[in-house]
Amino acid sequence: LDMSSLLTRIAWVLILGIVLFAQAENGPAFDVTSVKPTPSDRLYKLRTDYCRAGGAFSVSGTPVLWSITYAYRIKEYQIVNAPEWTTAFDSAYDIEGRPGQPATNDQCRLMLRSLFTDRFKLVTHREMRLSRVYFLVPAKKGIKLKRDGGVKLNGAVQVGDSGARQWMEGWDMPTLAVYLSDVTGRPVLDHTDLVGKYGVTLNYSRDDSGDLPDIFSAVKFQLGLELKAGQAPVDVFVIDRIERPIAN
Repeated sequence: LDMSSLLTRIAWVLILGIVLFAQAENGPAFDVTSVKPTPSDRLYKLRTDYCRAGGAFSVSGTPVLWSITYAYRIKEYQIVNAPEWTTAFDSAYDIEGRPGQPATNDQCRLMLRSLFTDRFKLVTHREMRLSRVYFLVPAKKGIKLKRDGGVKLNGAVQVGDSGARQWMEGWDMPTLAVYLSDVTGRPVLDHTDLVGKYGVTLNYSRDDSGDLPDIFSAVKFQLGLELKAGQAPVDVFVIDRIERPIAN
């Protein structure tokens, strides 16, 4: 190697070391952790206790990427460069984390990030990329939303963990856009110029089965809105490195 190539390689090693150190430094960590491949007899039997009371984290049978999205408060469609094994149910891991003392939900998420850095050697960065999106816009025949009314999705009134009814005053358009992002698997950007909350009643099929329309037709004909495909800068979560962990 000539001197220039050697110095370049040394520089890249130093940069990687700085990134690894910065991600692991000073992060809160669980007092006790366990990471094991889900046994074959329990694959596809999902259990998720995401940062339950006291800050304990426990999942079984779920793809690794699910826990990453929870730890970093991101959507799966934002993630770039995720290896196939992180999304597969047949390569799921049982992940347990218990704090040394009671922790809040936010503290638990930070501890989970430390677990991924330590056990999965996870290295990431965020950037803006031009990506495929949907723009939520008024339909040509006008909106059908009403100011009053709650949220009813596929015939079900939305309720929280306590059983109390949620969103009795309806949704504003940014909230509807977030919901539609989850359904379509692509970022949805609100371009309706509508302000305030509206009642939202949507009946649609996720798999094109039965008599219900798909989400695009439902949004158009039931809400008087449209999802227009396009491109826009989107905040993405890039996985630079992740390794299968050693079980313990």
